[in-house]
Amino acid sequence: MNEQITDDKILDEATEWFVLMRAEDISPARAAGFADWISQSDLHQAAYREIGGLWDELPVMVSPAASPARDRASVTSLADHKIQKKSHKQIWSPGMIAASIAFLAISIMGYGFWGNNIWMDSHSTKIGALADVVLEDGSRLALNTNSEIRVDLQKDKRVVYLTRGEVFFEVAKDVDRPFFVETTGGLVRVLGTKFNIRQKEFHSDVTVLEGSVGVMDHGRMTDNYAAMPLDATLTSDQKFSLGNDAVDNKAIAVDSHAVLSWRDRKLIYNGESFADLVEDINRYYNVEIRIGDPALRDVEVVAILKIEDRATTLKALETTFNVKARTISKDLITLYPNK
Repeated sequence: MNEQITDDKILDEATEWFVLMRAEDISPARAAGFADWISQSDLHQAAYREIGGLWDELPVMVSPAASPARDRASVTSLADHKIQKKSHKQIWSPGMIAASIAFLAISIMGYGFWGNNIWMDSHSTKIGALADVVLEDGSRLALNTNSEIRVDLQKDKRVVYLTRGEVFFEVAKDVDRPFFVETTGGLVRVLGTKFNIRQKEFHSDVTVLEGSVGVMDHGRMTDNYAAMPLDATLTSDQKFSLGNDAVDNKAIAVDSHAVLSWRDRKLIYNGESFADLVEDINRYYNVEIRIGDPALRDVEVVAILKIEDRATTLKALETTFNVKARTISKDLITLYPNK
């Protein structure tokens, strides 16, 4: 593989991560997102090395107790980082990648928790499970399948880090402590009460049921949450996709009750694709359900699907959409048209 990366999209992603990972306070959600991104391919690792070099940064990422003053580079612009080149070549073995990511995550979490003398409360759900959580401030959260959050209730603000999955928030009002949610894609500032966030790889969908929330894309985030200008303010029945370059950076109208139907273990569709439906139900089971015939992917779906045990849900799919579920292995089930 050539040392110099010519893919502008990958370089842009690497540059964003380079800037984000030099922030003074790095959240667990951001650390997890970075670990996911850099471990996806050799190109990501080479691109990151080209614009700054993760490997060269590891020696300064030590615990605050060992080094209270963190060595941070001065970041002036994204363009400055894109033109940086390394004169040496570092070979990345799978073991080195895993070790560097693990070391980075541990160092960051150690700083975030102990550096501020705070031990964050964490909550999570397993695949297929839902959970309700009541925070000390009275806010109520509902966690969907395979979700995880970390909660940091401070004197001047309240912050929830969404590590993975989907969460519905009903935030207790406290004018002296604004409420923020940091997730893959960006930051949510709570201006009202009820909203939902679903995290998807590198972006997050924010949907408001009641009241209003402000959203800020991760590319413009700073350490001072309260001072950041918002990209958009969402009100009831609006959705915003944070960090998704494939869609317009604006709020769109949605049926928020349909988006939040998962709380009743139901999935509601009104014109979405069959591929979207399959992606959704895969979150609830340990076995992967895959579309075997590409012709099924773009079929428009109008349905209410109740999430039950896997066998019952598959039977409902077969009956409703005239498909046949074939068990390929203990880990894979494919769907084909029932001819």
